[in-house]
Amino acid sequence: MREISTAESHDLAVVGTGVIGALTAYYACRREPGLRILLVSHGSRGHGATALSAGFDTPTGRDAAQRELALRSTTLFAKLAGELPGLPRRDLPVHWIVARSGATALDATLADGSRTTPVDADRHQALSRVFPGLRVGGDQVLLSTAPMAVGGPRALADLLLDQVLDRPGNTLAEGFRVTGIRRDGRRLELVGADGSVLTAFRTVVAPGPWALEGPVADAAQARGARVKKVVAFHVLTPPPPGAPALVFEDEDAFLLPDEAGGRWILSITSPDWDRGPDGPLAIGPHDRALALALLDRHVPGFVPHLTGGRVFSDCFTPGHLPIVDTTDVPGVVMAIGGSGSGYRLAPALAEQALTLLYGRTTAP
Repeated sequence: MREISTAESHDLAVVGTGVIGALTAYYACRREPGLRILLVSHGSRGHGATALSAGFDTPTGRDAAQRELALRSTTLFAKLAGELPGLPRRDLPVHWIVARSGATALDATLADGSRTTPVDADRHQALSRVFPGLRVGGDQVLLSTAPMAVGGPRALADLLLDQVLDRPGNTLAEGFRVTGIRRDGRRLELVGADGSVLTAFRTVVAPGPWALEGPVADAAQARGARVKKVVAFHVLTPPPPGAPALVFEDEDAFLLPDEAGGRWILSITSPDWDRGPDGPLAIGPHDRALALALLDRHVPGFVPHLTGGRVFSDCFTPGHLPIVDTTDVPGVVMAIGGSGSGYRLAPALAEQALTLLYGRTTAP
């Protein structure tokens, strides 16, 4: 990786090196191999929500717009698998516990038009050996869907960034916190917290949980964006080979097998809003109480194994629909509001950002 001259202008700057930023840069290289790309990260590359994400990809959507994003991302992930040997992504079975009255609504969220199927008594008994003490409430049903995917967001971002940085003319500026972007004639000036300036002709800002700070903060706030604490506990008991995921649809939570780590990941919905990534973040007693209550209700055999976990922030937008839009600075596009689904929607969001910036589809 070569040194950057602050007087040098790149064709495209991508601010944010999480999975959305990495895909944006990768697709830009595919679109125009000679494009000179500057990757900008205010910390080490790929850190933040991408580094801590569980990488669970359920191709679902709350509305037609989100389902369209999910379906497009599924298509693009399949293409990536053909382009990048060793892509960190695999399919796994998925089961759902949902209110009986909500089963039809769950079907409507499936982006590919498929349908859930009831779990019979034999399968329920087999699942009880994976999820000890598995309980389904009298007003609930246990359903199956077609296999879904789990990936490694940080490993994917690293793989993509390496592909981009292997090309001549592309470079990475780490530790450069962009506080503002202004236009100076044909060029955009990316102003750093230390007063230094980097330049590019176009810019995509994919800041993840830092959306309410820095160059697109006003635009993000105007569109109703907020940051929220995200919590995932570890359940320290090894999943069996080929273990499925279990989604608690009504609680917006899930159990995901982490075979490599010898544990389960229990993602819950924390009630803590307006907790930015640079503030103190910790798993609190109320988070643990939520997790214990959930397990006691549905998988009591996991209760003694609940310990520790990971905590971070993400940017949430109204309706959990990500926002890819222009800003008041010409030549600057923002991609914000992963709303806990940044990884699974990232390919479509990156494609949209570049299409908006260049006026045509970018991912072949």
